[in-house]
Amino acid sequence: MNDINLVLAEEFERLAAEYRARAKQYNQQEDITIHDISMVLTEKMKNGKVKEIKTLLRKYGAEKLIEVKPKDYVDIFEEAKKI
Repeated sequence: MNDINLVLAEEFERLAAEYRARAKQYNQQEDITIHDISMVLTEKMKNGKVKEIKTLLRKYGAEKLIEVKPKDYVDIFEEAKKI
């Protein structure tokens, strides 16, 4: 019986860690603003990545950052960092 309890306890710990990580990620995602995205894109523009930025904006149906839908902020922010 002890072995089963130990296995269950370890599995619950693993699940709890996953839920904590997801909750932390979700909370961070809610905090992304258009200003955050603008700061990343500005830095990328300074590095000559204008074409890549325009392509990224078009991917989200926008010609300008202000046209990006708030629901897409997290995704565009993450992609912008990778440019």
